Amino acid sequence: MPTLTARKREILKFIVSEHVQTASPVASSTVARSTNLRASPATIRNEMVALEEDGLIHRPHVSSGGVPSDRGYRHFVASLNPEATLNPNVSARIDQEFSSVRSHVEEWIDSASEILSGLMDTLAFTTLPRTAPSPIKSIELLRLQEMLVVVIIVLQEASVYKQVINLESSVTNSEIEHARNRLSEAIVGVPAHNLASRGAQINDGLERKAFNSAVTALQQRNAVSSTEKRFSGISKLFQQPELMADPAMSLGATWLIEDSFATSSFEESSDPRGSANVVIGEENPEESLKNFSVVFSRYGTSDTAEGMIGVMAPTRMEYETAIPAVRYMANHLDQMTMMFYGG
Repeated sequence: MPTLTARKREILKFIVSEHVQTASPVASSTVARSTNLRASPATIRNEMVALEEDGLIHRPHVSSGGVPSDRGYRHFVASLNPEATLNPNVSARIDQEFSSVRSHVEEWIDSASEILSGLMDTLAFTTLPRTAPSPIKSIELLRLQEMLVVVIIVLQEASVYKQVINLESSVTNSEIEHARNRLSEAIVGVPAHNLASRGAQINDGLERKAFNSAVTALQQRNAVSSTEKRFSGISKLFQQPELMADPAMSLGATWLIEDSFATSSFEESSDPRGSANVVIGEENPEESLKNFSVVFSRYGTSDTAEGMIGVMAPTRMEYETAIPAVRYMANHLDQMTMMFYGG
């Protein structure tokens, strides 16, 4: 990231702020007229040319003003105070809205998305809290037919998961009982998300088939529980000028909404709980989001229950508000998970 002079930083900051508000290129004359730089329009133009050469702004047309690039937005976000807080009036309004929420997890999640969407005037999303995997309490193998066995896994939290396996040859009741005992020795008491690590202790045949089936059942459980999410402000997102002008961009925006596993793509690169993550344009792991920015945060804890809350908009996003807002909302959801799940 290039080192900028104070004047260039001020110009870039103004271009970002102005473009966020207007969705239009920012002319050098506007910069000269609206800032306290005390520089001539010619000097401002030269500085904007330098910013363009550094890849921080671009001009849609030769004669147009400057528009921030993804790199320019990243430079702007890096310059923001990481400890910045919401306007006290805004945070007070959020506190008041949350105080009326009933004591159901789903209502907290719905309200969080609605409040964030209303504040940012774009799409907001929240995933339902995913509870920490419990240890395995027991495993049973029951014959359904001569070559058909059901594997039943019971977790300490009392959740029950079943998988049916087809055998290549018939087995005796004694063999089924032996496989069950061997599996119990190997996996009872093991946290569900660590089950696969016990594979080296498992023999081939029925024992291996039942073990693989148990791993598959718990992986599917984990995948489903991590994809349930709530959205608010879908219409607000599609009313943004960029999407109204470009139908292809609108189609790209549907990925986050329609793909059940969309939010999980952000988890690998997310910072620890309590901080807001900012993914800008080309930084997005999904091609269809290359014209969008996502600000999100984890909430809860991995030991109890955790989820994610965030906001998505075109890269022309109000980052100065979005970052502290997402962090503030995540803090409210932290309190919710502590209330319902402990921690």
